[in-house]
Amino acid sequence: MTHRFSRAAVFAALMVPAALAAQTPRPVAARATPQTSATANARAWMAELQQIQGRLQAAHNRVMQDAQLRGEQEALFRDVKAALQRADPGLDALARRVESMQAEAADAVQRGDRARVQQLNAELVPIQQRFMRAQQAVMRQPAIAQRSAALEQRLHARMLQMEPETDRLLARGRELQGRLMQAAGGGQPPRSRQD
Repeated sequence: MTHRFSRAAVFAALMVPAALAAQTPRPVAARATPQTSATANARAWMAELQQIQGRLQAAHNRVMQDAQLRGEQEALFRDVKAALQRADPGLDALARRVESMQAEAADAVQRGDRARVQQLNAELVPIQQRFMRAQQAVMRQPAIAQRSAALEQRLHARMLQMEPETDRLLARGRELQGRLMQAAGGGQPPRSRQD
């Protein structure tokens, strides 16, 4: 929920599909194969996902200009971070590892080292699972769950005012993430609500 944790979660969901798509050569129209078609699909899905994220982020940024909402969210984030650290003190080190993995993945993509990207993905899966287990445990705590639900409802209502397509965009984004993870061989990503 903090910037570091949400960066890690977003990276975990998007790093491998983006990295794999980026290092695959563009298909030649005359030699279209199922592999090149899948690569083209993955690129199109990634481009659409980035557009969706941009629209939602722009709406969220406008909503967060409300100082009261921003203050409530920051207080909740601080409390969730503290609870996460109590639940699993090793998460900070893992968040730093994910950040270094991002640089390693970019370097591997630049070198065309698909094997290293796959190794990073294999290392990332248990890290992502550990973050999600800790976050789920924390978010089930009654006081945090109640505050989170109330804030989420207020944010969602404001997001709909700023971007009436919010719900459709969120659903399409989850669908695209699932497709990208399947295309990368990672199965379905766990669902998370970061509206």
